Amino acid sequence: MNKMTQAALAALAFGVCATSVYAGDEDRGGGYDPKPPVDWSKCNTLGCEKEIPITLDIKKKCVVTGGQGIVLSAAGGTQTTNYSITTNTPYVLNLQTANAGTSNTTFVKHESDPTAKVSTTIVTTKSGQVAAVGLGNSNHAGEATDVFTLKVTNAAVSASQKSGIYNDKYLIKAYY
Repeated sequence: MNKMTQAALAALAFGVCATSVYAGDEDRGGGYDPKPPVDWSKCNTLGCEKEIPITLDIKKKCVVTGGQGIVLSAAGGTQTTNYSITTNTPYVLNLQTANAGTSNTTFVKHESDPTAKVSTTIVTTKSGQVAAVGLGNSNHAGEATDVFTLKVTNAAVSASQKSGIYNDKYLIKAYY
């Protein structure tokens, strides 16, 4: 075969292959991304405009700080500690004690003899408020740092009170 015939057959074969490749692309939408239609509604004689949204999503957050452990005196008296709750949203504050739940008249109990108890009274106040914050649930505006004072009072214990360590826990839960 002469060179001209070979070139013609090669061009024909290449053209058939290329056509079949592009024909397959056509089934998939032509093989290219067409330009989106132009939205001329935002254009006028002065020019065009477009709005681009800017978004910031801040998740709800709560931080409880402070609140040192309270050591009661066998001679009786009142001991205090302060703690803060910082939130960026309104919240419900749930206060309880491990030994008495939502009663502010509670007790510390002996670590190995749960029948040995010493009565205590708990009062929680919030900075800027006259009334005490009761145990249980209470609503708070949040979006600030709320400072609370915990006061625990106990009477003097008798000379016959069982010796040892007595415990209770003040439980703080803030939820949205």
